[in-house]
Amino acid sequence: MQLITSLDIRNSEYLSKDRLISYNHQMRLIFSLGSQVKNILEIGIFNSLFTYLLQQNGYNVTTADVDPHLKPDLLLDLSSDFSLLPDTFDAIVLFQVLEHLPYEQSEQALKKLAEATKKFLVISIPYCAQFLALQIRFSYLGRPRHLFINVPRFWSTKPICDQHYWEMGLKGYPKKRILNSIAKSGLTLKQEFIDPTNPYHYFFLLEKNTSTTRRK
Repeated sequence: MQLITSLDIRNSEYLSKDRLISYNHQMRLIFSLGSQVKNILEIGIFNSLFTYLLQQNGYNVTTADVDPHLKPDLLLDLSSDFSLLPDTFDAIVLFQVLEHLPYEQSEQALKKLAEATKKFLVISIPYCAQFLALQIRFSYLGRPRHLFINVPRFWSTKPICDQHYWEMGLKGYPKKRILNSIAKSGLTLKQEFIDPTNPYHYFFLLEKNTSTTRRK
């Protein structure tokens, strides 16, 4: 897996309007969990903006990354036989991370993270699809309305990003396969969604099964 600091990505390029929309959803998902979540492990940090936003809102955040140049609290390689102290973090979050591993390795990482989290796992993965999104906004309505039509690119095997091994929607990676992997990991799907203004990021809010907890 190529380290993100080796790609010479400028923050001005990385912090696009679409990505800032995703940051908004990341925070919204954490806020929705209320007092159940205080201690968070964030995996995959790059510019540490999300870490900063969480800390400014009173969360205790531990950072983890494979790239030592980012100076995370924990050096963590998800492709290895890693281990984390169980029941330490109320939520483990990783956004646009798992696709940087071959799918079988991302499945194994998901299982280990499910065992380690105390309550929740919050993730996003890339969703490769052809789509049409129309936004309608009225001055007297607080939120815009959308017409959104999308078709997964099931005929293609090529991810949009050349740093990805796989993307949901591509041939061999239908959403059903991802949901099966989630279930096999001992996690229950609580919420899933995409924002029509940035449909490339598909969000999952996952909760640890009580049966998984009892087996520990």
